[in-house]
Amino acid sequence: MSLISVLIISFFFLSIFGTLLHFTHGWLKNGILLHIFSAVNESTWEHMKLLVAPTLLVMVFQYIVLNSEYTNLINGILVLYVVEVVSIPLMYEPLRLILKKIPLIFTILIFYIAIVLGLFFEYIILKNNISLFNELLSLILILIITLKFSIFTYYPPKHFLFKDPVTGRYGDKKD
Repeated sequence: MSLISVLIISFFFLSIFGTLLHFTHGWLKNGILLHIFSAVNESTWEHMKLLVAPTLLVMVFQYIVLNSEYTNLINGILVLYVVEVVSIPLMYEPLRLILKKIPLIFTILIFYIAIVLGLFFEYIILKNNISLFNELLSLILILIITLKFSIFTYYPPKHFLFKDPVTGRYGDKKD
């Protein structure tokens, strides 16, 4: 399977699964894994978190399909992961400051643009055989990022990225 085909499949998977995770917390109120991976409020952080589980599953898919072709695959996936989650606040927060209330369509577009940007930079990394770190360190960094998302689900810092603009709460707490 070609790299472009894998990235297109990855885009659709990330888009569909990430979108579904926006609603799963409301649909199913129980389950530690559900809370770790689905949005528990409308904060910017929780929207970033919608890409964690889908990206981990895409990582497994890409590893199975592409590992024999690319010696820097985990580097590419790390770049995908970081660009996705960093792109969301970099696009959303300036708009929020300018517009005060972001139209829903902009929020949705930002989510999909973050995925496209992540996959684009992953493509660049893989096609040019760029290794930012060795593969083991890249995997460790992916796990650390994932762990941070898990911890901050239950213990969100009192920081604007974590504050639900609708309720004024942090995380799933009632404070």
